[in-house]
Amino acid sequence: MADRAGYDQPENKHISNYPTSREGTLPSYQAIGTQQQTGFVQPSVPYQSTHVVSHQPHPVRTVVIQTRPPDYLVSSVWACLFCFFPTGLFAIYYASRANTLANEGHYEEARRKSIIARNLLISSFVLGCICIITVTAILL
Repeated sequence: MADRAGYDQPENKHISNYPTSREGTLPSYQAIGTQQQTGFVQPSVPYQSTHVVSHQPHPVRTVVIQTRPPDYLVSSVWACLFCFFPTGLFAIYYASRANTLANEGHYEEARRKSIIARNLLISSFVLGCICIITVTAILL
């Protein structure tokens, strides 16, 4: 065994315990019906093909639907009339600008203007409530 491997190996005492294969019998691990055919030779291919066929998936088309930003124009007008008119005027301006940009198709910029209009609307409502409470407390 050492002469076949090219370097010295210790003798394996367990190898002699394995059964030897007998001609014409199947090994225990090979099931019946899975034997190789005797005398079968695979036909050779007459030419070597260098073409590689690859099927790639078609590009997926993605449609992005952007929704129109919320309209705060009516709320801004009410906040301007009944709450705190300086911030209400700016809220009307930004809400109007958001509507104009949305009609032109610039949804991202319209969304930014709409958020500014919403924040001004909220601040107008809060400042209006503070003013009304302060004036009422002073007059009473």
